[in-house]
Amino acid sequence: MDRRGAISGIGNTPIVRLPSQHDASSAEIWVKLEAANPTGSYKDRMALAMIEAPERDGRLKPGGAVVEYTGGSTGVSLALVCAVKRHPLHIVTSDAFSKEKLDHMRLLGAALTIVPSENGRQTAKLTKDMIRAAHDLAARTGAYIRALGHCMRWRVGACGY
Repeated sequence: MDRRGAISGIGNTPIVRLPSQHDASSAEIWVKLEAANPTGSYKDRMALAMIEAPERDGRLKPGGAVVEYTGGSTGVSLALVCAVKRHPLHIVTSDAFSKEKLDHMRLLGAALTIVPSENGRQTAKLTKDMIRAAHDLAARTGAYIRALGHCMRWRVGACGY
């Protein structure tokens, strides 16, 4: 079975020309149909890049675990990419995010750590708690972590946590 087929369409979405509503001198308008990505989100592109860059440069080994903090479409896209590429994924998230998104991540094979929110609210404190929990999990497990972009691999003190 070709597991890669499930993500081969990422970014290869159709581009269509919108019909002009004005005269022939009007500009042409073209749109890229990102909803044609496997999860229906443009974030599939980002998730694929988040995994393929560290695979290429050796930071993420074949079968290596990944940790990320997220609450929505990025997590779903990352769960799909990691499932296809056989990287165990652990997502640190919160009860402040939609149950449907969390369920979708689980269905795609991600393990979730749920950080409790204050009455379902997304706050700066919640984000910091999720980042801290993700870094703690990566430190304990040796997993690759990309959280905060510039913190490409967990290191003591690298992100001030």
